[in-house]
Amino acid sequence: MQRIVVSELKNGMVTARNVLSADGKLLLAEGQIITESYIRRLQELGIYAIYVRNPYFSDLEIPAIIAEETRQSGIQTMKCALDVLRNKRMDLAVTDIQQSARRIVAEIIRNRKAMIHLTEIRTHDDCTFAHSVDVCILAVLVAVEMGYAENRLTELAVGALLHDVGKVRVGQQLLIKPDRLTDEEMVIMRGHPWFGFEILRTHKGQLSIPSIHVALQHHEKFDGTGYPRGLAGEAIHEFSRIVSIVDVYDAITSDRPYRKALLPHEAYELLQMTGTQHFDPTILPIFLGKIAVYPVGATVRLNTGDIGIVTSVEPGLPTRPVIRLILDQHRRLYPGGSTLDMKNHLTVFIDQVVDGTLLSNLI
Repeated sequence: MQRIVVSELKNGMVTARNVLSADGKLLLAEGQIITESYIRRLQELGIYAIYVRNPYFSDLEIPAIIAEETRQSGIQTMKCALDVLRNKRMDLAVTDIQQSARRIVAEIIRNRKAMIHLTEIRTHDDCTFAHSVDVCILAVLVAVEMGYAENRLTELAVGALLHDVGKVRVGQQLLIKPDRLTDEEMVIMRGHPWFGFEILRTHKGQLSIPSIHVALQHHEKFDGTGYPRGLAGEAIHEFSRIVSIVDVYDAITSDRPYRKALLPHEAYELLQMTGTQHFDPTILPIFLGKIAVYPVGATVRLNTGDIGIVTSVEPGLPTRPVIRLILDQHRRLYPGGSTLDMKNHLTVFIDQVVDGTLLSNLI
């Protein structure tokens, strides 16, 4: 199995997993032969990458944090709930959201040692609903590592799913604007934490206060420079301190019309350099320790000139993965089974993450 960016797909490739739309509809079944018309359609729908079969990586499995069906169900739940709010047809479907939160928590508890492989949770350009679900997944993974009990994990998951609920009161044109927001538009956008708080506190009989405060506080910063209230340190609830980190990570690793997404290792380095001021200094290292800086399936060039693909990442050693060597510095194929465990070769390091074009030519 290999993850291929849609723009690099070729006629005759074969899908290795079902390809789903952002709202969970089946687009291509596993085993489908790719054609030019399929490639065009995937591009039209904003699908960023899919998994294809590759005989060189037939045994390579991208580890699943949660089942794709669970993630897609959560996205659909959030879409329905926020569409209802946006159209003012009825109240927020709290029970459905809590059910999605419990399902996500249960699956992550069963897979508590998982690393965050960004390629595993994102295969299309993320919509607002997918962002909410992905923030929930990342927040729960961090909280499991912090020793949260299941009931508290569920509270956090609900708050994370609803952290951007206030955006239903921000004009849709602002949310989908292809350019950077003006100062005036940014003032409106920065109102969404208060809008979310106002919506959720009308459900305080169903939602806990900490869950509600995630919507209000997820843009606060540990040094007091955030908004809307400029809270600092432990005045920000711990739920919100967790969500603020993963919200930024998910945002900077997602494409925007005015900038390209950062790769996981680039986001990791940015948070390492700048995050200690903005984020809780005890929670940030826990999150960074859960990121697969070089996710399984990533194609990398080593300082030796060799090119290979990441096959596994050991918890606690995110920058020293196991590499299956494919091409040497002269672009000659390595014999089958050539692997390099970077933790045992301290003079070898990853020089660059490269696109999959070179290796996709081997299919």
